[in-house]
Amino acid sequence: MGSGSEQNRRPLRVDAERNRRRIIAAARELFADRGLDVSLDDVAEHAGVGVGTVYRRFANRDELIAGVLVEHLHEVVDHARAARDNPDPWSGVVEMVDGVVGSMAADRGLRAVITRSDHEQPEIAALKTDLGEQAWAVFDRAVAAGVLRPDLAASDMFAIVAMLTAVAEVTESAVPGTWRRYRELLLDSIRTEPVRAELTVAALTEDQMNIAHRDTLEAVRRAFSTKD
Repeated sequence: MGSGSEQNRRPLRVDAERNRRRIIAAARELFADRGLDVSLDDVAEHAGVGVGTVYRRFANRDELIAGVLVEHLHEVVDHARAARDNPDPWSGVVEMVDGVVGSMAADRGLRAVITRSDHEQPEIAALKTDLGEQAWAVFDRAVAAGVLRPDLAASDMFAIVAMLTAVAEVTESAVPGTWRRYRELLLDSIRTEPVRAELTVAALTEDQMNIAHRDTLEAVRRAFSTKD
């Protein structure tokens, strides 16, 4: 009998694919709420499917974690392709950043999933390569169109996404969408002709910063208390 990872590469019937999506969605919710220390039984109950259904798709928790990352990468690659095909080069840059950072902000369990997963696994590695190629194409087209400052490097885009993702991780549970304020600041700074428009997202108040700090500490404690 093949492993869960082998089965993941086979075409699925409509009902089997529906169950797979329900399992992945349930796992993402549980990972976000409780960390990675959940059982496949927990996931089955949350998804509303039988335990056997989960085990037919994922032999163990590590395979399920990898499955969640694969699903996330498919979504981000789709966003990057749409950004590449955006007829406006600058809008494509914004769309790409929003797609990558927005997906991380919407799923608080992804950081742990990314850390735990084996990035040498063929499907994960292939998706990451695809994502890099799409992102590079978005950047190259914007450079060719002259909408990005000439001293900008592709690696700067990686750093911008990393910074915005870090802001989202710290603030999203306390004040959702705060990262978009800093997206406006950072992206305007890399334009050939900055707009300097009024920011559309309010700055954090002192109380909101305190809440974000508290939530971050709780998340770190939870991550360190997670059992293998």
